[in-house]
Amino acid sequence: MRIAALDLGSNTSLLLVVDIEKGRIQNIVHDELNVTRMGQGVHQNRKLHPEALERIDKCFEEYAKTIRDSKVDHVLAMATSAARDVTNAEELFKIGRKHGIEIEIIPGAKEAEITFKGSTFEEAETKGLCVIDVGGGSTEIIGCEDGQTLRGASVDIGSVRLTEMFVKNHPIAKEDLAAMKEYIQKKLSEKKTEINIKNVREVLAVAGTPTTLAAVISEKPYSHEVVHGFKITVDELYAWGDKLAKLTVEERRALPGMDKKRADVIVAGLLILAETTKFLGGQSIRVSDRGVRFGVALHAYERFS
Repeated sequence: MRIAALDLGSNTSLLLVVDIEKGRIQNIVHDELNVTRMGQGVHQNRKLHPEALERIDKCFEEYAKTIRDSKVDHVLAMATSAARDVTNAEELFKIGRKHGIEIEIIPGAKEAEITFKGSTFEEAETKGLCVIDVGGGSTEIIGCEDGQTLRGASVDIGSVRLTEMFVKNHPIAKEDLAAMKEYIQKKLSEKKTEINIKNVREVLAVAGTPTTLAAVISEKPYSHEVVHGFKITVDELYAWGDKLAKLTVEERRALPGMDKKRADVIVAGLLILAETTKFLGGQSIRVSDRGVRFGVALHAYERFS
């Protein structure tokens, strides 16, 4: 069965086309990312910004052509934090229908489950694994203590959300970083019961924040071979966050390996990732370029089989 899975996040919209047989992903046909910044202004206004909707419309036009050319059997698009937080989500649904892409909004708890399954489908053992997915609007934290039972939470801390809340200028002032750090710690503490995951063996970090940093550290353009499996300590996460905070956005964009469209929000993303890993008791992360879109594809297979 050929599935087109779309992960519509607060910062990026991703399209994955895969072949799935007997519940297992056999072949990746197409994998693409577009920075649509759906979460623009959402925290302040609780509405999808007209500019964001315009970017999504353009992205969907391209994605719809890829889906048609790929001759998929089924399409499933899932929207996450930004779409949950707004009063005009119908505008997003209209764009989807215009391009033949039906969209569902994932509840936070379901997003965490889909994230874990999509991030770990290649893992031989999930016991003791914990996944952190720093999104634009929220961060999903989910672990598997015993190899079967999942527990975790969706926390309203994301790279776009916190950049809009705390960052006034670039380079970023120390007091703004301190305020952001305090806010992250507060939001994590509020979810302490849900994310009290015991016996964490390894922290798996997915999505653009860790993959971009892995490429920057490697001083190479992003690729699966460069970033997948890359290990970064918590101390390195803090150090790189401080280093990048001292640069202008243009100086960050000039760094080898930097995703230019992520340069303005990556400092917030790194601080979220470092604080969350520390909160879990982890000392390092292993970077993965898998994630929600793979979970959406597997979810679609279950639904349409």
